[in-house]
Amino acid sequence: MILFAGDPHGSYDHLYPFVKERDNVALVILGDLQLTSCEELDKLAQHCDIWFIHGNHDSKTVASYDAIWGTHWQERNLHNRVVEIQGVKIAGLGGVFRGHIWMPPNRPMFLDHIHYCQYNPSKVWRGGIPLRHRVSIFPSDIEILEQQKADILICHEAPRPHLKGFGVINKLAEKMQVKKIFHGHHHENFDYKSINKNNYEIHNIGFRSLADIDGNYLHIGVDNRK
Repeated sequence: MILFAGDPHGSYDHLYPFVKERDNVALVILGDLQLTSCEELDKLAQHCDIWFIHGNHDSKTVASYDAIWGTHWQERNLHNRVVEIQGVKIAGLGGVFRGHIWMPPNRPMFLDHIHYCQYNPSKVWRGGIPLRHRVSIFPSDIEILEQQKADILICHEAPRPHLKGFGVINKLAEKMQVKKIFHGHHHENFDYKSINKNNYEIHNIGFRSLADIDGNYLHIGVDNRK
């Protein structure tokens, strides 16, 4: 069974009732893990097979970045690749669009990490792009994925027709011939059913929410943080 989890933002307790009561669960987290260490994932992994993409909050601090990219968990990041999970090919596009890098449909400022560093040598961090932009989407990320095929595309950003969505994600989905898109980032569990005119399903799994592979919500979280 594959389950899709919306932005946990550092809290994972709501997931345990669902992964403990089911056998052979693959849990796919749609970004904004917002970790301070890898302990939370290590603990949760005792009950399920964890995969994820990163969100904009996953490079807000060095600790949140290192909890993913500085540990064994970096191997479970689906960004820029297609992995077959329980017989389903899932592609991942982590991160967010930012105007300093690329804000579609505008022309990109930089094509890839090397291009950025060539023009901004004073901003290099740990031998590469700045911490903030480790989760920014570059055109090269799209180019890597559009050469592949998948059943499902997971992303942090939303596609169209979400009011804050990006058509470039729809074009990517079409090239990859996916049947479904699952995304996080927007916390409202946006309902696409009545307005989606694409030939694939789109599901927004909101803040600390959980859904099955058909987009049925098993848990709906409410963002009441102050």
